[in-house]
Amino acid sequence: MFWSTHPDTCTHADLLTYLVVSQLIRHRLTGKWLTAEQAVESTHLWMYANGRIDLLARVSLVTQAQCLAARLLSMSTVKLDAKALAGAIARSGQLDYRSPVAAEVHHACVVHVTSRFLPPEYSVWRGVE
Repeated sequence: MFWSTHPDTCTHADLLTYLVVSQLIRHRLTGKWLTAEQAVESTHLWMYANGRIDLLARVSLVTQAQCLAARLLSMSTVKLDAKALAGAIARSGQLDYRSPVAAEVHHACVVHVTSRFLPPEYSVWRGVE
């Protein structure tokens, strides 16, 4: 299995997972994606619990989250309804990685974040547009 030695890979995948789940929850409840302001607020909530992350990395991950969420809606092997998505959030507001939804989203985010280090033919999203 390929894994990056880049020190921020895990942090980026964790924040991206949080943002994708946030996008999915908003979309399932309202039919709309997070606004830019809501996405920024989500990053601040995540950083409050997990520590700071570079501004450029945050901006990059926020811009990727909606596209990744939309792709997961069409490709997910688990049901991404409001109830399942709510189960992905623990009482503390953190993601509960024991949830099938959180686990699948996290896996997709890890693959997405690490795929930037791989040749394009290894992309998880190859051929899906």
